[in-house]
Amino acid sequence: MAFHDAAGPRGYRPRSPGVQGEFDVRSAIKLWLEVANAVLTAIETVAWEARDAAAEVQGVFSQLLQGTRGEAAGWQTKLGRLTTAALTLGRVVASYRLHTTKAAFMSRASAARALEQLHDDTARRLHELCVRQGGALLKVGQILSSRPDLLPQPFVRELSKLQDAAPPVPVAEIMRTVEAELGLPLEELFAAFESEPLAAASIGQVHRATLHDGREVAVKVQRPRIAELVAIDLELLELFLKALGESLPPVDLDTIVRETKAMIWAELDYAREAVLTQRAADFFAGDPHIKVPSVITERSSARVLTTTFMPGEKITNLLDRLFARGGAEARAGVTDLLARVLEAYVRQTLDLGLFQADPHPGNLLAREDGTLVLLDFGCAKELAPEKLRVLVDLAKAFVAKDAPGMALYLQQLGFATRSGTLAGIHTYAQTVLDEIGVVQARGGDWPTQVEVLAQLTTMTRTIENDPVVRLPEEFVMLGRVFGVLSGLFLHYRPDVSAAARILPIVLMALAKH
Repeated sequence: MAFHDAAGPRGYRPRSPGVQGEFDVRSAIKLWLEVANAVLTAIETVAWEARDAAAEVQGVFSQLLQGTRGEAAGWQTKLGRLTTAALTLGRVVASYRLHTTKAAFMSRASAARALEQLHDDTARRLHELCVRQGGALLKVGQILSSRPDLLPQPFVRELSKLQDAAPPVPVAEIMRTVEAELGLPLEELFAAFESEPLAAASIGQVHRATLHDGREVAVKVQRPRIAELVAIDLELLELFLKALGESLPPVDLDTIVRETKAMIWAELDYAREAVLTQRAADFFAGDPHIKVPSVITERSSARVLTTTFMPGEKITNLLDRLFARGGAEARAGVTDLLARVLEAYVRQTLDLGLFQADPHPGNLLAREDGTLVLLDFGCAKELAPEKLRVLVDLAKAFVAKDAPGMALYLQQLGFATRSGTLAGIHTYAQTVLDEIGVVQARGGDWPTQVEVLAQLTTMTRTIENDPVVRLPEEFVMLGRVFGVLSGLFLHYRPDVSAAARILPIVLMALAKH
């Protein structure tokens, strides 16, 4: 299959009802602006409510200031973070709303150029906000950067800088934390400890070091005060999402918020991460092409995690080079690497019952020989044995294109629609299979970004009379994982043989249960 340019394959029109005529760029922009308008309306509502309650807030804040200095400082920090985030997000949404008005008086070419400039400006503004705020907001930016299939390229380009380039913590603070956690001077713990970090992420910072026996290791150290910042950001995130609740389609927002909060809190538990990392390392130990670092237990603690050092580069860097090179060999390289990523997650989920739930490119390293390295099991999800058995049955039904079976197993996992009947879930399952059938009918060609938006719109309209209102908690993170992976596939467009090569692996995993 030949690679397509940014415009994608020509001649495709969505076949599903509800999307009339050509679903062009203007239609895509309209979808984005509808979302923006909903957000702005929610922000405006919150702003008016906040103004009406100003006297009450001022009184409460005055009482807090009369309390302990620590409590007052906490509220000042919370208020500052809320104000900064709200002002930036308000400016972003207002800018897109203004562009809609201005575009009506501009030529198509001028409007397109203005929109591209707006994307550039907005992406930089959001990047600056995530860097300045840090904490959980930085994590949200990392998640968004992993969706090149849905987000405009300027957003992906700017937010990708957050994946391993958050503002570094001074090395002196890092060294003090390591010594305090492990109870020995740094020179007794390591023969060498590099001052420049390998990566500075939202929760922790990674430094390369050498043990006294000569082994190269990666030392991940938790950022100072990160628990306090995460607590504030998660509270603000929950308040913001609740404010948006009425503007969003019917969805199990409580489960999504609860599971997201639980996963982010879990990332602060390095003892848990050490156990899960070693489980995954042992699982892939015999695989020559998929690697997970092993834990150095004697150099790890609640806030320090030391693992074997594994070389590699961000997977998107290697994919970009192969994609730009073109030719049959480069296309095969793209396909092999993406098939390996999919294989790693299928085997983790269906065989190990544990999966790394944060597959942004900073956590997926690749080598020229096609080896894949999985990092960061802090954000990982374990599947209870009974849930894993049902998930395996669901996978079997999916492979067999059995919509009634899929509906039954989705219900057993915890999915529910507003009607509470199996029929609504069956409609959802059948719609998923139908949309996959569209791709297969086109010879397995990958849809463009605009076509993906059209398909999502079609699916939404198909099930809007009986929407899914309850999600099993496992699917919040599974949806995140496979959303990111689908983004990689849609962006780099490997040969369709990638999926075909995974089928035997799926069947092998299913045969074990």
